[in-house]
Amino acid sequence: MSCSSAAACTAVGHFTNRHGAGVLLVERWEGTRWSIEPIGKPVGAKTSLLFDVSCVSRIACVAVGSVTDRRGVTIPLVERRSGKHWRVQRTPGVGLSSRGVSYLGGVSCASSRDCLAVGFSGNSAGTVGAPFAERWNGVGWRVEATPVPAGASVGFLSAVSCASARLCVAVGFFVNRAGAGKPLAERWNGNRWSIEPVPSPVAAAYQLVGVSCPRRDSCVAAGFLVVTGIEVMLAERRNGGRWSTQRPLYPAGATGVQFAGASCPSSSACTAVGSFGDVTGHDEPLAERWDGTSWAIEPTSLPANAVSTSLAAVSCTSTTTCTAVGTSVNGAGMEMTLAERYS
Repeated sequence: MSCSSAAACTAVGHFTNRHGAGVLLVERWEGTRWSIEPIGKPVGAKTSLLFDVSCVSRIACVAVGSVTDRRGVTIPLVERRSGKHWRVQRTPGVGLSSRGVSYLGGVSCASSRDCLAVGFSGNSAGTVGAPFAERWNGVGWRVEATPVPAGASVGFLSAVSCASARLCVAVGFFVNRAGAGKPLAERWNGNRWSIEPVPSPVAAAYQLVGVSCPRRDSCVAAGFLVVTGIEVMLAERRNGGRWSTQRPLYPAGATGVQFAGASCPSSSACTAVGSFGDVTGHDEPLAERWDGTSWAIEPTSLPANAVSTSLAAVSCTSTTTCTAVGTSVNGAGMEMTLAERYS
């Protein structure tokens, strides 16, 4: 989800066709309505997925994901919109084997000539592998080496945010020697990646899934940890290169809460979205806002006939305007796209 202005937003994802295969989906908000945009299917694809998008203007966007061929090999997918059309971009193949998995889960563009995408490359089970990153320089994509935490058996980067071409922060998680998930943050300085320490509760599996950096010295990352089987959302704030844990509000009656994404139009205004489980076992949408001092729950709307609803991504173009997207499931079990606006 990415908005270059309040009247220009692009959301990406996929839908499942009648053969059970994933098909690319791109929708665009033009200030009054949403419309589906045509996007080409990668050659030889059995299943294609898009996970994230970054737009620097209404006609310049980059979307990332994965494509799986009929042999079961999964490789990164990049689609670029320049003008009116989306086109598949050639990217380096980084599969570890003929049955490996490589994908890009997050992307951020500082300009139309400078983008960073992050993801994972490893085995198909996700038990062995490492985070990786690719960079667009206006001409082509190249892999940029990402460090792996000491003792990690596997690591993932889920999201990235660039305050400038020389300051990008990516977040995710890694699995340590004890088999526990721990938060991971890496910083790009224009030349190389380095790991930044992030606070982590000792007795919990913890991962970061979204990040937003409105300035070089300010970022907010959203995630969740699992304590005795219960999911609890958390946020981390980066101030001048140091991360500190924040405690968002836990919705009353929730049986588990996850953040899925975050967007900060300024260092004192951030919105995080996700979902929480209610007492009936269904999901309800969640939006929380940071005002520079504390977090507060924002009211969200429920679609008619929805029995389960979640928000997956958010983009804020100002402190008073945000757009969030996700999914809702009706009583017949049909899953549908969802968009909500805050203004």
